[in-house]
Amino acid sequence: MRKWPIPDPLDEAALILSYRQGSWGRTKGGWVEQFEAEFSTYHQAKYAVAVTSATAGLTLSYLAVAKGKGGKFVVPSYTFIATATAGVVLGQVPIFIDIDPETLDMKPEALAEVLEGDKEGEIGFVVPVHFAGNPAEMDQIKSLAQRHGARVVEDAAQAHGSTYRGRKVGAIGDVGVFSFQTSKMMTAGEGGIVITDDREIYERVWSYHNAGRDFNKPWYEHVRIGWNYRMTEFQASVLIQQLRRLDLILEGLRRNAKVLYDELEDVKEVHLHRYPGHIGTNFYFLPMTISEELERRGGKAKLASLAAEKGVSLAEGYPKPLYRQEAFRDPLWKLPWDEYSKLNLKDAEVACRRTMWIPHYEFMGREEDALRVAKGIREAVREMRGEG
Repeated sequence: MRKWPIPDPLDEAALILSYRQGSWGRTKGGWVEQFEAEFSTYHQAKYAVAVTSATAGLTLSYLAVAKGKGGKFVVPSYTFIATATAGVVLGQVPIFIDIDPETLDMKPEALAEVLEGDKEGEIGFVVPVHFAGNPAEMDQIKSLAQRHGARVVEDAAQAHGSTYRGRKVGAIGDVGVFSFQTSKMMTAGEGGIVITDDREIYERVWSYHNAGRDFNKPWYEHVRIGWNYRMTEFQASVLIQQLRRLDLILEGLRRNAKVLYDELEDVKEVHLHRYPGHIGTNFYFLPMTISEELERRGGKAKLASLAAEKGVSLAEGYPKPLYRQEAFRDPLWKLPWDEYSKLNLKDAEVACRRTMWIPHYEFMGREEDALRVAKGIREAVREMRGEG
């Protein structure tokens, strides 16, 4: 069982240097601006704004593309709650849809159905989540959204370096957001970044994150309501080093993921999710769905507990689809809880009952790491069968 994050001498040296330089908050020409430039270039985008968290980045991105207060937006029901609440706090109403059972991403057919039903044009934007670093079907999603007049915000919180049809995700839609929270493949404890090819979106997000300032006006001139969501120089100094070695990390993860697929192929009680050839996942998580038999014998919690005894960390995953979260019942936000409570989206429900995640840090590095994980899962499954 490996700890994450793993300290690195290059990160530590950069952090010490940024500390000694004395400019700790965002500084013109400093680490944050350098990181924005390198991250946007790596992810094939024109612009980037580094922020305090992906949640903040989503909120600012939604604000930049929303049609106005009281509008609606579409999110998959199998994702972290911030994908939805970042819009709720702006007065937007989430519409939850089902997921593809294999990729665990937004199902284009479900999106088409809700867009077709939006006769009043209330849906202002769509949020495909690249869950576990696995890119959603962006061609279909973009086409559906554009025909409806809706914008596309990519929730790429987990998708650092992932590709869709050869292009890095994040700026395939109108705007995209990544996370640097502690568990992420690139991390500074907290943090996020917004990337886009749209100059107007970039300027609005930059202004919102910097107290409503304008690039061309004095410091105490504010052209819109904004917040202080600026990333620190400390965070950026660490993240630059991680970005520069990301390709090497992804190479190892993809190699070791193949080992896991091969080693666990004959274990009929677990299914490691696979993806079409045009998707280049970063393997932030490798999702694994357990059989109905294992569900009856103790389910995800039991398998995670047994694997932990063998030194392998498995995440149990989301316990319920978003539309079942009590947060959306809060009367403060005036959400259609009665509608949510009637939802029963089959593939999201199954995923919440039976899908677990193998974290990237468990099988990054040497082939021996992947073999250790496979052995631990195999032995845990054997015990659940009653063969231990």
